[in-house]
Amino acid sequence: MKTLKTGALYLLLFLLPACGQRLVEFSKAGDAGTDARTADARIADVRNADVGSPDVGNFDLRNVDAANADASNTDLGKLDATSTDAMNADVANSDGPSSDVARTDTADAGNADVGHPDAPSADASRIDAPNISPPDADAGSSDAETGDAGSSDAETGDAEPLVAINLGLAASFAIAATAGVTNTSTAPITQINGNVVLDPNKTCNAVTVDNAGGFGLCGGMPPTISGKVITNLYPDTTSSAAIKADLNAAFLSITPLAGPPAVGTLGGGTPIAAPTTMGNVAGSPLALGDNWFTPGIYESTTSILIAGDITLDGQGDPNAMFIFQSHSTLTTADGAPSPAAHTRILLTNGAKASNVWWQVTSSATIGSYSEFQGNILAAHDITMKTHATACGRSMAGAWVGGAGAFVFDSNVVSVPGNGCPL
Repeated sequence: MKTLKTGALYLLLFLLPACGQRLVEFSKAGDAGTDARTADARIADVRNADVGSPDVGNFDLRNVDAANADASNTDLGKLDATSTDAMNADVANSDGPSSDVARTDTADAGNADVGHPDAPSADASRIDAPNISPPDADAGSSDAETGDAGSSDAETGDAEPLVAINLGLAASFAIAATAGVTNTSTAPITQINGNVVLDPNKTCNAVTVDNAGGFGLCGGMPPTISGKVITNLYPDTTSSAAIKADLNAAFLSITPLAGPPAVGTLGGGTPIAAPTTMGNVAGSPLALGDNWFTPGIYESTTSILIAGDITLDGQGDPNAMFIFQSHSTLTTADGAPSPAAHTRILLTNGAKASNVWWQVTSSATIGSYSEFQGNILAAHDITMKTHATACGRSMAGAWVGGAGAFVFDSNVVSVPGNGCPL
């Protein structure tokens, strides 16, 4: 029995090293298999996923990992396409004013898909469609190129008018007079492009007009007109009074605050230095406040005399407004037919006759051969001398306390846009 036990012990001692070696080899083989699978998984990640480390809980939004689940962090049977970025979902962190081109998702920043980005595309190469910041500035901010609502347009210079002047019912009228019209027989016959309102004195050369929309006989010298003559009898007994009321309101709206003949509402005018002679001979250098004016309000506490060319420079603004206030008279110097010298008002860089206003608290006289631009609102008379022309409304007796006659002598008077440019 002792011999048997001794033999078994020797046999065990003989077999143990061999078994131990096999166990070690088996363990190494198991480790090798595991390593191989791990290596395969890593190779798969190199080709199809995040290099170095998988997306630990941060699956790419809307992107499938090319049918290969993330190694070491399986997708629990779901492809990445059905899982959102749990830690940094685009929905929770919308890109506000910045796109994904400027900043990638937080999880992807350190783990960009090198060599084979997730299908169909990686965040770095495509911005989130619903969160694209347009090239134009946000609403409420000025846009130098497109001029968004609420701000001026830096390229076109479209600005709000200096002041709103509303002629109301008087807007279509070229001539207004409260003390009648006088016209000479000198050829060519005076031409009026626009309507005329005569109230209360509805006479032409001391002859009552026809009360049918024309001047009637006018002592054999009626002006020609492309419009209607409105009186307190034609087309009814109320229209002319309403027109006069709107005309008076417009006159007061551009009268200086303390200016005669009545207290107005428009202050802040730049003083026209004495002597108040404006203009210069054609071709003279431009001098601000003399023969060159930019948009604004200009006030003379005495009279205004224009003796030569003056230039009104709109500076590219189609709404540029020019308002000249005279506490007394407005006069332009007499001239001679071209090419001889005569008074001219020249409009440049977007300035328009319809946006030029002459507020006269006494009477206005437009000298012979003058080329006048702008709307005259005179408290009293307006006289146009031989061959003078005017693009703008000329309204005598525009002040409710005034009385204004209109005197013609072979002239052309046009409402802007009807016989002359706006």
